[in-house]
Amino acid sequence: MSINCIKNRSGHFRPRVIGCIVFAAVAAFICSTSFAATSLDEALAMKPYPQPAETPSQVLIRNATVWTQEADGIVEGIDLLLKDGRIAAYGKDLKAGRDALVIDATGMHVTPGIVDAHSHSAVEKTGVNEGVPSVSSEVRIEDIIEPGANAIYFQLTGGVTTIHILHGSANAIGGQNALIKLRWNATTPEELKFDGAPPTIKFALGENPKQSGFAGPGRTPRYPATRMGVAAIIRDSFKQAVVYRDEWQRYESLSRRQQRHEVPPRRDLRLEALVEVLDGKRIIHAHSYRADEILMLMRLAEELGFRIGTFQHVLEGYQVADEMAAHGASGSTFSDWWSYKMEAFEAIPYNAAIMSRRGVLVSLNSDDSNLARRMNIEAAKTIRYGGMSPDQAFAMVTINPARQLGIQDRVGSLAVGKDADVVIWNGNPLSIYSRANMTFVDGQLMFSREADEAHRAGVVEARSALIAEIGGDSKDDETADVDIVEPAPANFSYRFAPLEAEGPVAIIGATVHPIDAPAIENGVVVFDQGKIVSVGGSNTEIPASAERIDAAGKHLWPGIIHTNTVLGISEIDSVAGSVDVSETGEINADVDVAQAIDASSTHFPVARSGGITHAVVVPSGGTIAGTTSLIRTDGWTWEEMTAVRRHSLVLRWPDPVPARYAAMLGRENETLADRKKASKERIEKLDALLDAAEAYGKALADSDRTPEFDPQLDALLPVVNGERPLWVSAREKYAIVSAVEWAQKRGLRIVLTGARDAYLVADLLAGKVPVVLPNIGSEPPRPDDPYDVLYSMPAQLEKAGVLFSIASGTRSGGSANARHAAVFAGMAAAYGLDREAAYRSITLYPAQILGVDDVLGSITPGKSASMVLTDGDLLEPATIIEQVWIDGNRSSMDDVQKKAYRKWQARPHRQSMD
Repeated sequence: MSINCIKNRSGHFRPRVIGCIVFAAVAAFICSTSFAATSLDEALAMKPYPQPAETPSQVLIRNATVWTQEADGIVEGIDLLLKDGRIAAYGKDLKAGRDALVIDATGMHVTPGIVDAHSHSAVEKTGVNEGVPSVSSEVRIEDIIEPGANAIYFQLTGGVTTIHILHGSANAIGGQNALIKLRWNATTPEELKFDGAPPTIKFALGENPKQSGFAGPGRTPRYPATRMGVAAIIRDSFKQAVVYRDEWQRYESLSRRQQRHEVPPRRDLRLEALVEVLDGKRIIHAHSYRADEILMLMRLAEELGFRIGTFQHVLEGYQVADEMAAHGASGSTFSDWWSYKMEAFEAIPYNAAIMSRRGVLVSLNSDDSNLARRMNIEAAKTIRYGGMSPDQAFAMVTINPARQLGIQDRVGSLAVGKDADVVIWNGNPLSIYSRANMTFVDGQLMFSREADEAHRAGVVEARSALIAEIGGDSKDDETADVDIVEPAPANFSYRFAPLEAEGPVAIIGATVHPIDAPAIENGVVVFDQGKIVSVGGSNTEIPASAERIDAAGKHLWPGIIHTNTVLGISEIDSVAGSVDVSETGEINADVDVAQAIDASSTHFPVARSGGITHAVVVPSGGTIAGTTSLIRTDGWTWEEMTAVRRHSLVLRWPDPVPARYAAMLGRENETLADRKKASKERIEKLDALLDAAEAYGKALADSDRTPEFDPQLDALLPVVNGERPLWVSAREKYAIVSAVEWAQKRGLRIVLTGARDAYLVADLLAGKVPVVLPNIGSEPPRPDDPYDVLYSMPAQLEKAGVLFSIASGTRSGGSANARHAAVFAGMAAAYGLDREAAYRSITLYPAQILGVDDVLGSITPGKSASMVLTDGDLLEPATIIEQVWIDGNRSSMDDVQKKAYRKWQARPHRQSMD
């Protein structure tokens, strides 16, 4: 692309395109930035992300596939004209003024900006909850908005343009919410405000306002402590509001002479907000989970004479969808969160589809600044979970939330006269492989991917200048000064499922993706007694006795291997009795996670529905947490499920505590030097422990003396003897380097996990130390990191020759949402990773890291018949996993969520009880 920058008569930058019409919009960014200067003042002034220059008053987007979210639906080959902040025209062969910004969007998709109906972004980190009183309707989110918050920019990169910032859920009646547009050039909170929007207020039901998670010794319970108390305090508060309103109405009905002789009622800001609700001037958005409480609040509202606007989260909304529709309440839900606490255990990903089909206006929301960066992918999941059409799916993050917020005449769809909040995607917005390339708010270009990439060089230059100015220690940037030689991998024996496997079986007609070889159209895979016999084209010989499975039009893949889960040891994250993840104490080398795995966990069938056939279960806690195990996701007992028991020993590397966490741990007064000293001391203790294990092993080998049995030292022997690798958790660059150097000096084989800085030391790791990546969907670690630094890390590691696998986290829905490993691999493909490498990152690469690639990871003769049959691309969130085989056994594809879907979808429509 070649662009010249010239100024028009008004002094604004205007692009002159050479050769053809291209993404000229980035010229306004690129030409307003210079990276030549490196003075201290200029380095200090450098922003981590590009600030938008003024966009011309007219923008013409040509020849795009346009998602109108109106009656026209999705239309190809359409022009869109933006003028003075509004959508001016929509059609073919549109014309614009000579100074207009013209964008050729051929092959691209244009959508309205995404509207997030439930956000906590762009506010003070600890200011979202007024946590002391149970009723706090007088407080206002607008008082704590931060216009320069990086979250605003990050969400623009995901196509979000409007967010509804809610008060927290600690109160039965919470504070007043704020609706803002993501104007990245704003300098004051007022500039972000969405003018003219109906005011809203936050209510909350369930575990949060009754403070279920805060009970314990020494804590005085706050009223209400039950759901019935929550109902009572809401009812009582509105009865007080009615009295308050009546007092003011009586006073205001007096003549001025009478008012002068009477003291007016005392003004109460808390009750004033509730009077606005009673008068229909302020809309309730209620945090909710369970069906009983959702129904309660609707009936309570009807009793008191108002309506609930939108139930937020509403995870059991599918159970009372008819009642919600009759009441007129909307639902704004998660796409698939569940099981992170007790009241979320019956949440199902089909919730949005059931509510929608029952007449409820449904949106999807983030409730999380990071998740908000990929709301388009959350929308795509409703195609898989409930069969929504693409248009219906995308409506759940555009026009539907706009309607819920009463701003549908301004945003949420592309119609003439509406605000020019527009996103240009490089592909279908519901595809995992697509990115937002440009995001406009009110016709102003707030984000350009091309400009962002150009700006990064300046950030690096500014950082270097600042380090030089303060005399930074260059040693912090050095990698290991020794030649790392990774010890030979341990020899693991894969134990096949001890069940009589099916066979012979032939899967015929699918597109077979062997992973270690090119895909085979109209392929044939034959397996027998748990192992693959042959793989080939349509002329592949099939035994006469084989069961034939017609898979025409389908895709066959190796089973997904998830390398970082708590499957089977964490059922409901907030319920202690169902969690066996972390043992007490610092050293637990003798802990064997396999024996704690609950084979009947509801999470295993759900994981299989996500294509997960094998998983590494990882304990945590202390410095040494215990041993991992590679398990199958199907089996009658933990023993039957275990494929490799006691695979690796989990070690949390003793990093210095980052400053942002030190305060939370009561160590805010410690200096970095203090924290580094503490880390060094812990490493010395670790060395002493392994030295003791080596000595213990020598003593055992000495027939003349038998040492006293030590369970910890005994469990460490396979590690020091090279029979068992270390599963080392290290995030920061310096921690990764020190862990690798330490392992090298001791001759230990390690696998790095959580290594978010691995790309910074890729040359050190290449071909030597494998990496498990459970966090590529997280926010950038540092305030000046590129917004996609973690998304693009797998591509950088692949290029450098580092062996890696992609996984999801363990605690924040790690067992509940292990099924989403494929989505993260797809995200990596969207940000530079070769697609075939993305497939390998959850199949063959994990098998290689685990030392079981002779059995798992590809569809190859002689390997385990562990495979996944899908109706489309394995990495797409809309793809349905139709069948899973594990070691040749056909697994049940039913699960608790599918059963709930069938049950509640078949609920007879409710008749009026009036």
